[in-house]
Amino acid sequence: MNQNTKIKLNLDSLKSRREWKRHKVKDGHNIFRILPPFGEASNGYPYRKWQIIWGLTDPESGRARPFASSMTSEKRCPVTEFVDCLKERADNMKAQLQTMGWGDEEINARMKDFNELISNLKPKTVYIYNAADKSGDVGLLELKSTAHKAMKREMNQYIQDYNQDPTSLASEDDNSGVWFDVTREGLGRDTEYDVKKCQTKVKGATGKVSFEDDRAALPEAVVENYDNLAYDLSAVYQIKTFDELQTVLEYNLPGIIELVPDADLSQEPVLEKPAAPAPKVQVARSTAPAQAARPAAKVQVKIDDPTDEEAAEVVVPKPAPKATTMRAAPAKQAPVTMDDAFMAEADAILNDR
Repeated sequence: MNQNTKIKLNLDSLKSRREWKRHKVKDGHNIFRILPPFGEASNGYPYRKWQIIWGLTDPESGRARPFASSMTSEKRCPVTEFVDCLKERADNMKAQLQTMGWGDEEINARMKDFNELISNLKPKTVYIYNAADKSGDVGLLELKSTAHKAMKREMNQYIQDYNQDPTSLASEDDNSGVWFDVTREGLGRDTEYDVKKCQTKVKGATGKVSFEDDRAALPEAVVENYDNLAYDLSAVYQIKTFDELQTVLEYNLPGIIELVPDADLSQEPVLEKPAAPAPKVQVARSTAPAQAARPAAKVQVKIDDPTDEEAAEVVVPKPAPKATTMRAAPAKQAPVTMDDAFMAEADAILNDR
């Protein structure tokens, strides 16, 4: 057997099922090649737009998982409608609290959990690409709106400069794709993303330095096996109808309300004016001459009130959870943010469909 024979078979096809690989955008620089549109559903686009709902528990599996919003397919979504109602309630609550004389810090503290719930439940828009890294691994590259806009800007500039497809698998002078640098800086909601074409510094014969776009070839295995390595971007997340998502939301509502009672739209929120600090008791010193010692008596007046400092900080009690006749909710879980830990959980979900 010729040891130099190239194996063109996609070895992943021999596995019992194919695993989903996701490229993680780490802090700093991340180099990727965006790959061509794949599948009939792509309609010529190298990416797919998704609106994803995080933090809800699947009634069938009892596990938290991401759900695709039905907004794209049906132009309406029960979670979006619920979030809109919560936003309206939040605006009304803030206005009422201001009327009652609450300060901004007090209002923010009172509505912290409610505002976080709204932020976490709001569907997140993401754009998914087929991409390869320098090692030749093909996987899903998920970009948020800011990075996606920057990616489109760079692609359009490349087309203008070369009149070539920036996602081409080839690396010829007249037909070549280009490598992109996806950068990430910051933490949490302050994270910033950007995309630039990768460029190399070139020093000419005259000593003049210039920069050239990185059009280095893709690993040969990616070029030859792309049809087997690429993912159908229209099938990354399960698509549920409006009614199916409504069922999921109703299943989760009791647990949501238990954690954040203000989310119970069937009840008016309990708004109470902050309690004023308790007055301090002043004890006057006696000017009478000293008397003979008497048996010690129990002191009735309290001098040091341990609640004074807490009262000065205006600690507002949370309203008690409202009773509900809805189905039993899943076990309590804290509101979920789309951070790296949850993205890791999404990996496991995608690989266990």
